[in-house]
Amino acid sequence: MKLYTSIFARIYKRFLADTAGQRLRATPSYFFLIWRWSMWLYALVLIVGSREPYTKYPAYGISVVLLFVTLLQTLIVTLYSPVARHFFPRLRLPFASPPRSVIDEEEPIPTALARLRNPYSNLILYGIDLLVCGLVTYLSGPFALHPYFGTSSPFYRYGISTAFAAALAYGYRGGLGAALGYDLFIVLGILFRPTYADPLYTPNVIDVVGSLVDTPVAALVAALIISLLDRYVRSLQSEQANVRQQKAQLDLGNVLIQAAYERQHLLTKSAEQLRQGGRFESLALALVPHTPELDTDMADTEVPRPQRLEIYTSTAHLPHEGEASLPGELFEQVRQTGERLTRIEPPVPHLYPPRFPHQLYLPFAKQGEVQLILGVESHRPIDEKQEDFLVIAGTQLLTALENIRLTEQTILLTAQEERNRIAREIHDGVAQLIYILKISAETCIAYTQRLMEASEEEAEQLNPLEERLQKLVTISKQALWETRSYMFSLKPLNQEHLSLQDIIQGQLREFETISEVPTSLYVEGEETSTDGDNEYARQRERVYAAFFRIVQEALTNAYKHAEATRIEVALRQGPEDILVEIGDNGKGLPGPARSDTRFYSGHGLTGMHERATELGGTLDILPGQAGGLLVRAWIPLSHAKTNTALAANASELKFSERH
Repeated sequence: MKLYTSIFARIYKRFLADTAGQRLRATPSYFFLIWRWSMWLYALVLIVGSREPYTKYPAYGISVVLLFVTLLQTLIVTLYSPVARHFFPRLRLPFASPPRSVIDEEEPIPTALARLRNPYSNLILYGIDLLVCGLVTYLSGPFALHPYFGTSSPFYRYGISTAFAAALAYGYRGGLGAALGYDLFIVLGILFRPTYADPLYTPNVIDVVGSLVDTPVAALVAALIISLLDRYVRSLQSEQANVRQQKAQLDLGNVLIQAAYERQHLLTKSAEQLRQGGRFESLALALVPHTPELDTDMADTEVPRPQRLEIYTSTAHLPHEGEASLPGELFEQVRQTGERLTRIEPPVPHLYPPRFPHQLYLPFAKQGEVQLILGVESHRPIDEKQEDFLVIAGTQLLTALENIRLTEQTILLTAQEERNRIAREIHDGVAQLIYILKISAETCIAYTQRLMEASEEEAEQLNPLEERLQKLVTISKQALWETRSYMFSLKPLNQEHLSLQDIIQGQLREFETISEVPTSLYVEGEETSTDGDNEYARQRERVYAAFFRIVQEALTNAYKHAEATRIEVALRQGPEDILVEIGDNGKGLPGPARSDTRFYSGHGLTGMHERATELGGTLDILPGQAGGLLVRAWIPLSHAKTNTALAANASELKFSERH
């Protein structure tokens, strides 16, 4: 019982449940196989059930031999049929292409005989089938004595199936060609009768016409049926494509709503939805990054460079060896020309039917500039419906991306405006009061010093007051620097198009003005151009912001806690990484320390370390050779290029050699 249940479950899974089974049972291949096996059984019954005098004729013995020949032929045809190969996918046959576990719903109706790797081998296969059927009918013609050709053969109806097979594969032309070829063997029997045929029989019109007309008529009927069925299937395929595209547009709309604020997720999911909705083998979505407008002062000196395309791909399978893909240079070509591009790649080797990858590139522009490019590849010609689907979906996607960009820009502008407002409030309020407090304390110190110089008796009494006022000036300077630091923390890079050298130089100038601690900056190397690499530019902007914070914290610690009287900063720039060293001559960290000791704690040092490591860099706090501390920060300009040699071999600041 379990055996029968297992067999039934396998048949249900192979034939009824999956899409390939539904596809196969709608083909006429079953009609061909049923006809051939039924007619073979008819010949078997006719031959086995014959009695004298038929068993004494020479044609009877020949028919028995031909019965085994046709059995072998039918078995081979059945094994090579797509029906049998679907039930036995692991079956490997010579000259046959590998079976497909799933039949694409847009493929033509499977033929009665399997398609071989070489298209010429298919013609040979159908030719051999026609030759065997014709010879079997010719040799067994005298089985019933009268007539000795055509309908007299027990394999006559069996041979008609060869015209069915050709009609199912090649339509009217194939069916008529096979029918005429089959009739040639009947004509051959009429003109050149076998030696064991009855010589007394004279062919008549009824027998000749009856033997010659059946096969062409059957072939035409089979071709008509396959033509109507193919038209019906293609109509269903068209309806299914429309439903699929509508569903894909609906799914794309849901993606646009759900991922409205996640640009990368939106592009990735959209590429997958577009590929599935259009039934493409591969789809690539190339986004042209938005190029910010230059300031009017720099418009004459700096020309905006083209940004590198951001490409998101979706493929239905891993590419085969030698299979074409969507090359990036074609996206760049479409971007420059702004015109639609189509091309056909060479066929994929070792695959049958031959696959000619068809590629289509569609640009989507806004205000005359290409913002989005859709590139697709299909093994079938891309029709107008698929292209219209891409145009509609691409326009929706471009609109969603523009909305995301405007939303992000609005958020940034709103946040920046609020930061600027807070910075103005601090500058006009707290910073001014602290500055007035500092000036007042310095004025009091000057007045106290004049009183001390005028009277030696009062000098001893005013000395504690002077010390208190000096501490008050120091505290006011520290408060003013921290207030200014908070102001710049709201937007450290408030001036665009500044190099890291300019940023640090302005930072040191501001610090030196407030704290009156001498500073110096040493620069090695030059800033590397982005060359239109948008990702590289964004990474460099993040690195600059991190260095601004690190230098700011190091200056604050040196002035507030280390009591340094001089600070030196070294900037070393390379194409792949940047190294900044901040050294002071202060009192350093408490406790003994060797030259190789590294500290990751203290006043704000944890935050400095986190800023460096978040970008793939390192932060070291080392004792300086002339006393004080050396803060060494190294950050790569690309996470893929983390070359630590520069940070490991960087030379320490040496105050004695520079002064």
